[in-house]
Amino acid sequence: MKKNIVYSVFIIVLVGFSCQNLNKVSKPENLIAEDKMIEILTDIAFVKAAKGSYKKVFDIEKINPEAYILEKHGIDSLVFADNNNWYTSQLDKYEEIFTKVKSNLEVSKVKFEKLKKEEDSLKKIEDSIKRAKNNLKDDKILPEDLDELESIRKELIDVEKENAVKKRSSSNSLSGKKKQ
Repeated sequence: MKKNIVYSVFIIVLVGFSCQNLNKVSKPENLIAEDKMIEILTDIAFVKAAKGSYKKVFDIEKINPEAYILEKHGIDSLVFADNNNWYTSQLDKYEEIFTKVKSNLEVSKVKFEKLKKEEDSLKKIEDSIKRAKNNLKDDKILPEDLDELESIRKELIDVEKENAVKKRSSSNSLSGKKKQ
């Protein structure tokens, strides 16, 4: 008999908990637009990566990167937390947001790698010019120096052509935007 009572109480409690209404996160009063949320989360990802690489600098300078990002976007930390909670409760939207954040990070990575490659190329040219100047100061112009100077000249011409193409394509895209 006691077993039946215990089982009955257990079942009643179990049914009571299963019927319980889960609190849904309500939409915040100051809802941050999806695009703005993407920008904020992208910036936060960049800052967290920087903080991982330059932790000492952040500690020495007493920089709070998350607070900086929120201040940059004019958002209070409480507003951000409320919005983040709401977006996380909207799983489909949050997944879309993070897909866009990931895409932004990938685009930035490609841009960074391209700039790094150009920077390395320019550094190589500068080093070659410096070596050539040093050889000229020593009045020792060797045939390989002439070859090196010729290759530098060709590289500079290629860089100038590339910059001209970039300028043309960016001015074309700007004029296309003005027409719209």
